[in-house]
Amino acid sequence: MYDVVIVGAGVMGSATAYWLSRAGKRVALLEQFRPAHVQASSADESRTIRYQYRGQAAYTRMVAGAVELWKEFDRRSGTNYYRETGTLTLQTRPDFEPLRDGYQGLCDLGYEPRWLKAQDIRREFPQFANVDSGYIMEGVGGYIAAGPATRALADAAAEQGADVCTGAEVVALNESGGRVTSVATSDGRTFEGEVVVVTAGPWTARLLPELPVRVQPTAARLHYLRPADPAAYESPRLTPFSVMDTQFYGFPVHWRGCVKVADDMIGEPFEPDRDREHEDPVALAKLRDFLGRHMPGLRHAEVIYSKTCTYSMTPDSDFIIDRVPNLDNALVAAGFSGHGFKFGILIGQIMADLATRGATQWDLGRFRLDRDPSAVSQHW
Repeated sequence: MYDVVIVGAGVMGSATAYWLSRAGKRVALLEQFRPAHVQASSADESRTIRYQYRGQAAYTRMVAGAVELWKEFDRRSGTNYYRETGTLTLQTRPDFEPLRDGYQGLCDLGYEPRWLKAQDIRREFPQFANVDSGYIMEGVGGYIAAGPATRALADAAAEQGADVCTGAEVVALNESGGRVTSVATSDGRTFEGEVVVVTAGPWTARLLPELPVRVQPTAARLHYLRPADPAAYESPRLTPFSVMDTQFYGFPVHWRGCVKVADDMIGEPFEPDRDREHEDPVALAKLRDFLGRHMPGLRHAEVIYSKTCTYSMTPDSDFIIDRVPNLDNALVAAGFSGHGFKFGILIGQIMADLATRGATQWDLGRFRLDRDPSAVSQHW
């Protein structure tokens, strides 16, 4: 019998276990594979920490809150998962509305992004070609080592007394009287908790098929390339970047001497149990076209690793953070829509507060399940 049983040890579930165990609660964290496994949305070596959110101030404020918690976690654990390098946002044509909205939104909140004209970009970031303008956040934001940070949160939870159970595939939430009475795994075990928190990523719909806001896994492709001149792509000569109107983004050299470049589009529906590391010649051709146009120094760089990652999309790209309808003791955090990792340590704190106090200091109105989500073609 636990105070809280958590289903899914991605960044959201691992962070929830971290905060609850830190507060002395009895916690079971159940994971069908292991934290940051290759099929998880929280896997891989890097995620951008960006503050720009197309003028969506609520998200930017949450990013700032999450960054402080990531820094505190690094100080507490003696690590440097979060790298504060700044971020670069570019456009290939003038007046791309989402970029302008993001720039203005940052200014409205008191940040000081520096606007870059084409000649500024050529001088300061010669890695790029055929870009019109953009802006840089200097010393604000950067990137985080995603898989290692997720594993560290789960390990810290275990050190604080949580039971972290790997190889525990949850197959059912047993219910009675409007409550979850136990959580059942495929090997016949059951776990009982006063509260159950579901943070199952792309597997959410299997456990909670009746959620009023749909969570659809979709495919996105990432690539690691080894440049001929690695020094030209190392920080601070290059920061995490987005060429926003192409939907491509990337990172400076950070893993095995490689630059990471990924496609940020909402892809086709993707079955979460599928192989992530299959070849994808269409995605590779799209990458080469982007590089040839806008990062020609990488056009012929060797791709040493490529995989499909999953975006657990809601129709409106907003998160789900709420109580599960008709289950008084069940909470769900899901639908992070390809932009949620940076918030993970904060979402974990929020879920821990909801599980223990039933309240949080953050306004969760836009993340409720009773909203009417309007479909978007690209996430926030």
